[in-house]
Amino acid sequence: MAKAPKTKVTTEKPLERYVRMLEIIAGFPGGISPSTVGEMLDLPKASAYRLMRSLADVELIEHTAPRAATFKLGQRLERLLFSGASDAWLIAIARPILNELAERTGQACFIARLVGTSVRSIDMVAPDNQLRAYIVPGHEIPSHAGASAKAILAFQDAAFIATVLDRPLVQFTSATKTEFTKLLEELQFVRKTGVAYCVGEDVDGFGAIAAPIQIKGQRTLYSLCVTGTNHALFDNDRELKVAHVKNLAARLSRILEEKISRDLKVAV
Repeated sequence: MAKAPKTKVTTEKPLERYVRMLEIIAGFPGGISPSTVGEMLDLPKASAYRLMRSLADVELIEHTAPRAATFKLGQRLERLLFSGASDAWLIAIARPILNELAERTGQACFIARLVGTSVRSIDMVAPDNQLRAYIVPGHEIPSHAGASAKAILAFQDAAFIATVLDRPLVQFTSATKTEFTKLLEELQFVRKTGVAYCVGEDVDGFGAIAAPIQIKGQRTLYSLCVTGTNHALFDNDRELKVAHVKNLAARLSRILEEKISRDLKVAV
């Protein structure tokens, strides 16, 4: 009696095919068609299109143009990669910007990052004075009182903002705002002007000016901030300092956007 032919055992894990597709698509930033991907993976065109359609449905890939037949990596995947990246690469890129801002303003400057639901300083250029303890890397910035935190928080979605601010908040000084509606009004101002302020709201006598670091297609996670005494920041050349912060934050945003675009292929 003839033996029945053995059934080929598939050892490929369920998600492996999707991962291999993403690796291929990452290598073609200008876009690649399902038929080409199918050929590279030895898949029928219909199967390749179905799998790529599933990736597109969850925004891990997207069409290169509205009616194009080619796909590229999607913004959701780019956001995941950006959000999970180490701060070391950003610090290396941002340090010259921090030095330039410190030189132009004569004040302490730092970069802040949103981590979970809190904002923390990650790098600074500061004079040897009491501000060093105030903005030492890793220091948490009060989301309702710190300019660097407001500059980030203003560009989050409403539900996230409510989670962070719609609760009892610490009254650090007489200038600290703790009322949710007032804080929402201030964040609306930040979105409109692109700049956030702290005027003695977390430490008496000290203030800050901050601007978001915004990268196209990415969640706003970082801000650039200058801090010092209220007198040093606001009594002389206030608008010039604001312009420096906004302009250098915009320059850093462009630099980071270009780097992310170049490195995305390697990262995937």
